[in-house]
Amino acid sequence: MGHTGSVCGAVTGAYMALGLANKNYKDNPRQNIDKTYALMTEFNRKFTELHGSTNCTQLLGYDLSKPEGMKAAADAKIFITACPVFVSDAVKIVEELLKLT
Repeated sequence: MGHTGSVCGAVTGAYMALGLANKNYKDNPRQNIDKTYALMTEFNRKFTELHGSTNCTQLLGYDLSKPEGMKAAADAKIFITACPVFVSDAVKIVEELLKLT
């Protein structure tokens, strides 16, 4: 995500997976968009329920858009302790949502 500190990369990846997994309704493209948005909304609810946010800065407690925040996060090994949990949980939620579709 370019270390902007905004949306968690695991969340963004989940959005992409949800969008790609949707059936393509050529006669009604709006149906694709609406279904994807509904899945994203439910994903956000579930992820936030687990972790309190979908925002990287809030999740990690470090502002990655600033060099000192990036360094502090790296020094704390947050990328190898917290981020894999977010990725794993995002995958589990996406799998759960796609079983329902």
